[in-house]
Amino acid sequence: MKYSILLYFASIGLFGCQNNNQSVNTIIKKDSTISVAPAKKIEVLNGESIERYPNGVIKIQGMMKDGKRDGLWKSFYDNGSPWSETTFSDGKKNGKTTTWYTNNNKRYEGYYTNDKESGLWTLWNEKGDVTNKKNYDK
Repeated sequence: MKYSILLYFASIGLFGCQNNNQSVNTIIKKDSTISVAPAKKIEVLNGESIERYPNGVIKIQGMMKDGKRDGLWKSFYDNGSPWSETTFSDGKKNGKTTTWYTNNNKRYEGYYTNDKESGLWTLWNEKGDVTNKKNYDK
C-alpha cells in the first residue's frame, strides 16, 4: 500500500510538470510517511522563464539568453493585474520601464541605460496625478 502511494505521488511529480518553466514538487519519504517539499524555481538558461504564484497566476515572465534576462520582462500581482514591465539587454536594464499600482494606475515610468536611470522619469500617485518628473540626463 505504501509503495502504491509513493508511486502515485512520483508519477504526479514526473508527469505533471512536463514544461521546464513550471515549478516541480519534490517528494520526500521518511519512514512510511510521504511529504511533498515546497516547489523550487527552475533556472532557465535560454528561452522563456515563467515563475508563478501558488495560485497558478504568472508572477514574472521573460526571455533568458545565456543565463541573463533579455528583452521585455513582465511581472504581475497575484490577481493577474500588471505590476511592472522592464526591458533588459544582456542581463542589464536597458530601455523603458513602467510600474503600476494595484488599481492599474501608473506608479512610475522611465528609462534605463546599463542599469542606471536615464532620460525623463514620471511618477504618479495612486489617484493618477503626476507627482514628480525628473530628467536623469541633466
